[in-house]
Amino acid sequence: MLFIVIVDAFMVSALIVGALAGSLTMTAEAMRGGLGYALECFTVVLLRRIHRGVLADMEFGAGKLEQVASVVIAASMLLAATWVGWNVLRLWSGARELGTPIGLALAAIIGMINLYVNVLAWDSVRRSITDDASLIMHAQLHLRRVKLIASLVVSIGLTVSALSTDDVVVAWSDSLGSLFVAGYMIVHGVGVLRAALPDLLDRSAGAHVRETVARALKAHAADHDCVLRVRTRHSGRTTFIEIHLAYDAALNIAEVQRRVDALKATIDADLAGAEVAVIATSISIADTAVVA
Repeated sequence: MLFIVIVDAFMVSALIVGALAGSLTMTAEAMRGGLGYALECFTVVLLRRIHRGVLADMEFGAGKLEQVASVVIAASMLLAATWVGWNVLRLWSGARELGTPIGLALAAIIGMINLYVNVLAWDSVRRSITDDASLIMHAQLHLRRVKLIASLVVSIGLTVSALSTDDVVVAWSDSLGSLFVAGYMIVHGVGVLRAALPDLLDRSAGAHVRETVARALKAHAADHDCVLRVRTRHSGRTTFIEIHLAYDAALNIAEVQRRVDALKATIDADLAGAEVAVIATSISIADTAVVA
């Protein structure tokens, strides 16, 4: 990630220079690159804090922050796509002028360099992804894939614009390249939002988790007197399960712990890696009657 931030610092500057050439495609790429660079800096700071234990005191880990980062990345895609679409309309209405031949040639050269840098950045993130990689890294890989494909289309469009002497061809090439990038960002931005927003809104872990917990409680129904509350949730890639159970006050601590461990083992068999917390409450026979 540090490698990407350092390289992109130079590329964003180059994209801004290319945007001054007047090409809508390059201007859109410069805007998108600037937004992406700001998010990359945020991501690096967040990852450093996670890996160094600064955020270790958060009750459910750093999953929420990871999801926030994913939402911000998606929002930046949608924002850039909206801006591009608006300026395509301005281009065809005559409110925005076409770039000059020299400017378009400069933009095409910078576009090819940007494509090469995006290939290096995408490969760097791809090689760093493991099975237990955080949501931030998966979001970054997703973003890098979008940038790579978009920069390829941008390079083709800029090359056609630079080589053509017909203003209509230049306008169509610039517009179609920009709209393709905008459409691609919308599709992937919506996909990221659909994956991240539900957990930010504290949605339960889902029907599969609830059914698994219900089966485990039914299998161990004889071990506890009643179920007081069950809560499930996701935080990043981890599933958290919190179960409040009432046990006979006559049981000793060792026996209660044995029953709790047996319940956890049953849940772990179906939900490997889940964080299961069982809160045991003592309850008398009279209390049991009231609860019933």
